[in-house]
Amino acid sequence: MSAVPAPARGGRRPLGRRIPDVWTRAGGRLLRLELRRNTMMWMVPLALLAFWLDTYRSSMALSPLWSSRTLILRQGAAVDDFAPFAVGAAAWVGGRDRRRGIVEQVDITALPRWAGRAATWAATAGWALGAYLACVGFLYGAIAWQGAAGSPPWWPVVVGAVALVACSSLGFALGVLVPSRFTAPLAAVATALVLRQTLRSGGRYVLLSPVASPAYSLAPPKPDAGVFYPYLPDLSLTQLLFLGGLAVAALGALGVQAVCGAAGLRRLAAAVTAVGLASCGTAVALIGTARVEANGVVVPALHDAADDRPLTYTPVCGGRRIRICLHPVYQAYLPTLTAALDPLLREVAGLPGAPVRVDQVALSGARAPLAGADVGGDPPVAHLALDIGYDGAMWMGPSPAGQALPRRCCTSEQMWTSVPYVTAEVLPPVAGAILDRLVGHADPAQQAVVEGLLRASGVPLDSMASAARIDGSPIGLPQPGTPAHAAGERCAALSANARHAWLTAHLADLRGGRVTLEQLP
Repeated sequence: MSAVPAPARGGRRPLGRRIPDVWTRAGGRLLRLELRRNTMMWMVPLALLAFWLDTYRSSMALSPLWSSRTLILRQGAAVDDFAPFAVGAAAWVGGRDRRRGIVEQVDITALPRWAGRAATWAATAGWALGAYLACVGFLYGAIAWQGAAGSPPWWPVVVGAVALVACSSLGFALGVLVPSRFTAPLAAVATALVLRQTLRSGGRYVLLSPVASPAYSLAPPKPDAGVFYPYLPDLSLTQLLFLGGLAVAALGALGVQAVCGAAGLRRLAAAVTAVGLASCGTAVALIGTARVEANGVVVPALHDAADDRPLTYTPVCGGRRIRICLHPVYQAYLPTLTAALDPLLREVAGLPGAPVRVDQVALSGARAPLAGADVGGDPPVAHLALDIGYDGAMWMGPSPAGQALPRRCCTSEQMWTSVPYVTAEVLPPVAGAILDRLVGHADPAQQAVVEGLLRASGVPLDSMASAARIDGSPIGLPQPGTPAHAAGERCAALSANARHAWLTAHLADLRGGRVTLEQLP
């Protein structure tokens, strides 16, 4: 009998094939199974309802501009809507095995526990992330369908997506470590409270939160971001570094337990956790060097000097005697603004030292009023800053004189297309800046002429209390019953031609303080 030679053994499998293929196949099957039966799937309708009631409806009430309609999204409202549901569902799924008493059965499977936990978490995060992106996509599609002017910002969308990934990973890790039936609801409530607290907190390090408040935050999103200057990505990059680090650290912490696999796999999980924590520490160090400027938050290590250069554009202009020029993004509001400012500009057009043009400029700060103005240059030019954004929808100013309009008037779009309301909000600061530069405010004669011009222009005198001169102090007007007040009424009673002729002849002496009340017409 002849011996049959045995087949030779193959050599060692390459390093890339040492992980059994069964792990990959089992992980894929587990992911598909979790996607079909994940708890977050039942939370999606509630998150969609919260998004529609909060972010979508509030955004669509703002002016049809990309910079305005995305302002609430940039303040983190969508994250605030989705995060509690994502954290609660992830915590519930993370503690599911121990609550059901099947830990031992799961631990003896061929698939390492770290890979199994990662697949379960990925399904939960996938549902939350998919719903978030679908909602944001629907919002952006609605804004684009309505023909909004400007360009859409994308960095806030990415920050919101990574924030939800971080929230779900932290919730899942909490559910694994504290597998109680009370963990999920308490985690969801705590997440909502923490996000609400960041809405009411200031300070530099709170900027790492994806949720910002225009009233409390050190640097809330600007309503004209990306219009006059490029959108600054410095803060978004720092937030991504911090939130991504949280997600990586939480996922790495899921694999350091003894039941999660061999020693080499646990060492890999520990290294992943360390990388995530290092990323968080780097973000904290970077935000410590940040400074808030007119265009946004600048992080020196991440800042590109090219973002400091203003964007070039061709302004759109209107008006009769004095031209009013706006950024083309705000072209739809030019007729309303022209009608609101025209009575004042007719009074001062052609006078020595009067502005030759009104130019729109970027907002000087994050908490700027709805309108601000100053005058400078030679020849003089009036600079006008307009907050056509979130504050417009929450406008609480007084009703214009003689108008039967409620105190809380309307949406932002309705307000900025209403001549009476734009007159009440924009005309006082513009009148204050122009008349202070043109006439002055030091003596009773100057105050009387200012009052007369305000009355002739239809500016309500009670609204001038909120307007300020360039130096920040209130406009000085005569008190009722004084000789200066009577002189101001006489000035307002003159015909427009007579008032303009007298000012043309005597404005230099009036500005120099050489005109008395008795010399006023």
